[in-house]
Amino acid sequence: MSKADRKPKRPNIAPAALLRARLEAAWLAESAAQQAPEQLRAALQAASQGLKPALVISVVLPAFEAARPEVQTKLETVLPAWLAQRDGLNALETLITKDQLTVAQKATGLRWLAATGRDVVTLTPSAASTFHSAYLLEGEWQTAVIGLWYSNLQRSRARGLLFLIDGNPPWDWAVKDVMLFPNKPPQALIERYVDSWKENGPAMTAIDALALKRRLVLALKQNEAAHIRLPADLIRLREVFFEHVLSLPDGPDTPAFSTDDFDRLSTTGQSAEDVARFEQTVGRRVLMEDGKELFIDASIANIDFGDWDDEPG
Repeated sequence: MSKADRKPKRPNIAPAALLRARLEAAWLAESAAQQAPEQLRAALQAASQGLKPALVISVVLPAFEAARPEVQTKLETVLPAWLAQRDGLNALETLITKDQLTVAQKATGLRWLAATGRDVVTLTPSAASTFHSAYLLEGEWQTAVIGLWYSNLQRSRARGLLFLIDGNPPWDWAVKDVMLFPNKPPQALIERYVDSWKENGPAMTAIDALALKRRLVLALKQNEAAHIRLPADLIRLREVFFEHVLSLPDGPDTPAFSTDDFDRLSTTGQSAEDVARFEQTVGRRVLMEDGKELFIDASIANIDFGDWDDEPG
C-alpha cells in the first residue's frame, strides 16, 4: 500500500480535553447568553456521550465556573436533574468526600446536590468540627499565628495557614504575609511548622479556635486602620480563609468582621507587597521603646555583622 492510500491517523485527544473544548465552544460563546437552558443542556448531552460520570463532573465544574453569570443561572436550572439521570450525583459526592475539588467547586457541587433533595449536611462539616489545632508566638515586634484543620473525613490528613503579623510601622500589627501548608498528616505539619520555632527561640503556644479567630480578626482590622491591602496570597486563599477561619465561632470579645469586609480590604489600601518591597530595598521603620520611630536603611539591615572581625587594640 502506498503512502497516498493510507488513511490519516486521528489525533489522540484526551476525552476530558475534548469535552472541555466542546463545552467552552457552547457555554462560553457570545451566543450562550441568548440560548435557552435546554440548548445549553443539549450541548453537554452531545459532548459527554459515552464518558464516565466522574470525568464529566471534573470537566463540567470548571467549565461552569468560566461561563458568564447569566449562562450559569440558566445552567443551574438543568444541570442537577441532568446529573441525577446519569449517576452524576454519586460521582459528585465521591469527589467532594475525597476532597478532590476546589473550595468554589465544592460549594457549587453541594448546591447541585441540595437542589435534587440530597442531604448534604454530612458533606459540609463546620469549621469548628474540622478544626485541629492553633498556635501563637507573640514577639516584641512580630507575631506568628498558625491554624490547622482536618482535610479529609478520616481525619488522617490536615492543612493549615501561617499568618505573619508585623508590629512595626506602618503595619501596626496588621497581617503582612500568609502561607498555605501542604496536605499532610497533622503531626507532620506540627513537627515542620510549629515545633521548628523552638529550635531558634521561644516555642509556640497552643490556643483554641476562638482565640485563633479573634487574633486574626484583630490583625485584619489593623490592615484597615493602616490602609494596607490584604496580602495577595491571602486574597487568593479567600475561600479557604472563609471556610476554615472566618466560619469559626466568635468569642465574646471577637470584633465583627464579614466576608464583605474581607472583600473591601482586598481592593482598597496600599499593596502589602509594595510596603514589604520598600522595606527590603529602601529601608524600614522600627518603633523604639520610647515610642519614637527609627528608620533603618536596607543596606545596613542586610549586613551580617557576625562576619566582621573585632578591631585590634
